Amino acid sequence: MGALLRTYGGPLTTVIVLLVTVWIGGMIAAPLLTMGERSLVHVDRNDELSQTENAINRLSRDIATLDYDLVAREKELAELSEPPSSDPAGAGASSGGGGGGFMVPGMSVPSAGNRADGGAASPPSPLFPSFGRGSGGAETAESLAEELEGLTARRDAAQGQMAALKEKQAVLIEAAANAPRYSFQNYTSIEPLHLKIFVKTILYATLVTVIAFVVCYPVAYFASNLKGALGAGAILLLLVVPYSINELLRVYAWVMILAREGVLNSGLQALGVVGSDPPQWVASNNSVFLVMAYAYILFMMFPLMNTLGTLDRSQVEAARDLGASVWRVHYRVVLPHAKPGIAMGAIVVFMLSAGVITVPELVGRGLHPDWFSQVIYRRFFDTGDWNQGSAYSLMLLASCIVFILMVLSAFRVSIREIAK
Repeated sequence: MGALLRTYGGPLTTVIVLLVTVWIGGMIAAPLLTMGERSLVHVDRNDELSQTENAINRLSRDIATLDYDLVAREKELAELSEPPSSDPAGAGASSGGGGGGFMVPGMSVPSAGNRADGGAASPPSPLFPSFGRGSGGAETAESLAEELEGLTARRDAAQGQMAALKEKQAVLIEAAANAPRYSFQNYTSIEPLHLKIFVKTILYATLVTVIAFVVCYPVAYFASNLKGALGAGAILLLLVVPYSINELLRVYAWVMILAREGVLNSGLQALGVVGSDPPQWVASNNSVFLVMAYAYILFMMFPLMNTLGTLDRSQVEAARDLGASVWRVHYRVVLPHAKPGIAMGAIVVFMLSAGVITVPELVGRGLHPDWFSQVIYRRFFDTGDWNQGSAYSLMLLASCIVFILMVLSAFRVSIREIAK
């Protein structure tokens, strides 16, 4: 703090400290604390309380249906109990009902005396079915009263069940309120399939890191040996220019190359290497490894070039003068000097590969084994289980931290050396 005050002065130092505090607190600490809190709250969507609430909802709909039927039957019973009307129009209208049929707006119903059949009831039209029971099942006051009695008994029984369910719900809510809020059940209840995908994702990310190192190390060593800034600058330019394009577009470009009818298979067919049924390259994780290594190759390249550029060439020449082979020179001289760059590149590439969602989703989605990032995405956005998704995310974060510690221990470097 004293060095900042001497270098930048009081006002600018205050602004810097505030910005760093907001960045660490608002963009790192707050999201992690929120996810940590949610991951410790287990929400069981199939527990007894949820089943009771579902039963209450179903029973409420049944009671509403019974109430509607009761009102309809009471109305029918009231209409049957009314004396016949002396109004000719009303009589004609009632006789035209056809035992419960409906009237079409704008159409007049002829009276019984004006019908061609002399007033006989016509059979119901097949195009306009009668909603009543017709002449074969004519309703009487006695039958309606019996039906009303049955509906009333069913409603009373349903209301009794509703009261029992409400009591049970209250007991379960009280028990849930008294139960401990936080637990590790979201971590301990992970499905075996998801655990298997998690372990495989760690192995996949490690393999992508190894591929990136194998590809980048020779190029970085060659670039660091070039005399003059022009050669190294040209290599850097060739590496950086493709990355001026958006990452999604670069991934889609690889999808077009590796598709069944893509550029690769078209070239192989032109050369006669494959026939009319070319292989589907995106149907395995090999294509995902390739695209990921391409997407994150710069994060391995730059740290390697930075450390190899500081290598004293006289050490390499001395090893050669002492009879060391090429492999021994690299193993005993070059690689030990490049350990900070290797560690930095491995950490960044591993973390990006383990948490990426775009590459496994776009490259052969559904044709290759899932990655754990896809499982996390579906937990958040498909099933809406944010608590379980938070637990899965923190599991992946913990694995990345363990990987960082293992890399630092294996290469025997510190954070200070990496920062240099």
